[in-house]
Amino acid sequence: MIRILLLAWVGLTAPALSAAAAQDDAVTLYRSGDFARAEQIAVTASDAGSKTLAAQAVLAQLMSGALADLPEGERRQVARRAQSHARSALDIDPDHAPAHLRLAAAYGYEGRYVAPLRAFMMRLPQRGRDHIEQAMALEPENPWGPAMLGAWHFEVARRGGEGRLGSDLQAAFTHYRAAVAMDGVEPAIPYHFALALVAKDPVAHRAEIDALLAQVAAHPAEAAFDQTAQTLGASLASMLQADPVAAQLEAIARLES
Repeated sequence: MIRILLLAWVGLTAPALSAAAAQDDAVTLYRSGDFARAEQIAVTASDAGSKTLAAQAVLAQLMSGALADLPEGERRQVARRAQSHARSALDIDPDHAPAHLRLAAAYGYEGRYVAPLRAFMMRLPQRGRDHIEQAMALEPENPWGPAMLGAWHFEVARRGGEGRLGSDLQAAFTHYRAAVAMDGVEPAIPYHFALALVAKDPVAHRAEIDALLAQVAAHPAEAAFDQTAQTLGASLASMLQADPVAAQLEAIARLES
């Protein structure tokens, strides 16, 4: 289920901003694609929403593929930094559903950068699922909940074998389909579902893949993260059209980067 040099932690030289102003600035920077600066500002705030945004800014770099050229050890440290921000948010508000989702995603990314058996021994997928389920209970209308549960089933089955920890490929697709049909779905969700289907079997799932990538392309994309999902979706569609086997290999590579 997403490459940049690790950030240097520097203090802000501008006069201290109010919490609301700092959060507004961080959101603006995040939407513009300046994820590093968004993280730097958001992490200085003391509310759960800002700490969650800091985690999201880190994860956006992983999800977008911006860190693909970094060694796995460095990407793992990036994922752990996202975990730290999300835990800080939950220390402030244990019922903040978006923070549970960001922590689950950060566990998932760390799990990519260690051997499957080690990830299981560290309980990374187990803890990830717990936080996804907590988020879904707290905020059932958020499409990221079922999308991430779908990704969880798919990745655990792909890496550890179907049935490991209760993973089920049909459950993965069921949760993903529920997510892409919900209100407020962002283009990254159908893109990642399409990526999973291409990795699984680009021929058998071709009609659904095409529909999902069309959904990605049709979404109004004002924020940089949404635009990145559309760019990735368009490149995947082009590869699929030219060579389904090469597209499958690329999809697997993206899932592991």
